[in-house]
This record gives sequence, structure tokens and C-alpha cells, in this order.
Amino acid sequence: MRLTAEQFRTLYLEHGRRAQGFFMRMMGYDIQLARDMVQDLFTRIWEHRDRFKADASFTTWMFSIAYNMCKNEYRHREVVQTYQEHIMTTTTDIATDDTLEQQQRRQMLAQAINALPENQKPLFLLRYEEELTVPEIARITMLPEGTIKTRLLTALKSVKESMDKYNL
Repeated sequence: MRLTAEQFRTLYLEHGRRAQGFFMRMMGYDIQLARDMVQDLFTRIWEHRDRFKADASFTTWMFSIAYNMCKNEYRHREVVQTYQEHIMTTTTDIATDDTLEQQQRRQMLAQAINALPENQKPLFLLRYEEELTVPEIARITMLPEGTIKTRLLTALKSVKESMDKYNL
């Protein structure tokens, strides 16, 4: 399909709000995530515009891409949850030679990380536990790098505030 920038803009204006509503309902009314997913959806549509068949329904094509994005997000959340459960288990199995203060610090840190919102926690873990770069995280999560940086900064502030409460 030969799609001009103006035609693409028109498609976005006609279908963007509807796609955002779909993502909001599918993602538990997380408006920021829904906005990010709409941006990613239309990026994918632009990048794969040659796959669209002119005799097909654009809406059906768009929602099939959106639905697959949601399935991927759900899978991603399952992986993150499993990882977090693993981290929580391993932090409770602290080596016996650790001091009580070190054990408390680890437990407080684990609680602070676990208390992060769903849109920050996986980014925090990928960046600071797995030591991935922001571009790598962007490829994994399919989020814009700017969004990742903003969420990481917010998560760091939240974890720091939690730790400061305990003077740790």
C-alpha cells in the first residue's frame, strides 16, 4: 500500500482514540501505557504498511496488530511476575554470614522495588538487576527510550524515598 504521510496522519486521527480506548481497557486503565502502545501501534502500521491489503478493512488489520501487542504485554507481565517472585524468594534466603543490617537493607530494597507501579517495576529490574541498557530495554518492551528514561527516574526516586524512610 502506498501510504502518504498525510494519509497516515488521517488514519491516526480517525483511529488513534479508538485504539487508545482498546489498550486502556486491555491494560487495566493504565493511560500512560495505553498512550505508549498507541504510539507503538502506529509506528508498526507505518513500518509494515506494505503488508496491508487495499481490499481489506484497515480497522480489522489495526486491531489484529493491537491484540497481538496486548498478548505480548501479558506474556511479558507473566515473565516479570515470575522473576519478581524468584527475587523475593532469593532475598529471603540470605546467606547466614550477612549481618542483620544487611539482611534488613535487602528486605527493604526488595519491598521498595516490589511496591513500584507495574509500568516501572519491569523497567527497573531490567536496568538495575539485569544491567541492560535503555536501548536494549526499549527493544524488549517496545517502549520509546524517552518513556523508559522517565519511568526509571521516577522509580529511582521512589525507591530512594522508601529507603530514606528507614535511614538505610
